[in-house]
Amino acid sequence: MKGGCGVRRPQSKRSATAPAACRVLAHGRECALWLLTAAMAAGWSFPVAAQDFEVGPVSSWYVGARVGIVASNRDLRRDGELASLQFGRRIGEAYEVELELAADRLDFGIDYGLKHRSAQINLLMVNREPLWDPYFLIGVGAIEYDSPVGERRGTDPLVALGVGGTWELVIPQRVLLRADLRIRYDLNDTDQPGEDSKGDGILSVGLVIPFGRTE
Repeated sequence: MKGGCGVRRPQSKRSATAPAACRVLAHGRECALWLLTAAMAAGWSFPVAAQDFEVGPVSSWYVGARVGIVASNRDLRRDGELASLQFGRRIGEAYEVELELAADRLDFGIDYGLKHRSAQINLLMVNREPLWDPYFLIGVGAIEYDSPVGERRGTDPLVALGVGGTWELVIPQRVLLRADLRIRYDLNDTDQPGEDSKGDGILSVGLVIPFGRTE
């Protein structure tokens, strides 16, 4: 997507060492394959069948917020930051559906100022476990870019693939910690920095607050 892997990035006189967290971000189509492999290695099976632990009361709805970093090039540098909000609903034991609104700014280490705003619908396929709930995510939506040079503005479709998990911070199911690793694609190909239709790696963490509890 905007700022895809293999992106022709602006030249910078500064060279920053990638944060350790960024090193887990793969690139391009290889990253999507890595995500799928990681999901299978974690032992996901969808839909979830019988569980060997007591689930107890659950919440039908939730709101959440995450912040994270974006890597748009295969050298795995942190090119920018992202913030997002989610509003979702749990559907049975195996699935969750959420609306996600996100915004990011990619500076490439030189205050470049490429901005994105996106809205997408995510389907989460969840494997309920006693200590945490790992998930595989598929998302579709639209993303708008605002570039300082070249073709200044535009909107394109997006597709996202990811893996993540949630952990209880306040029991029972009052506040959850959520961590998410994904690759984000769009169809923009304007051949300018950050717009090459390849993909962005995104690593984020945040909180989830369930509400509307049911038995």
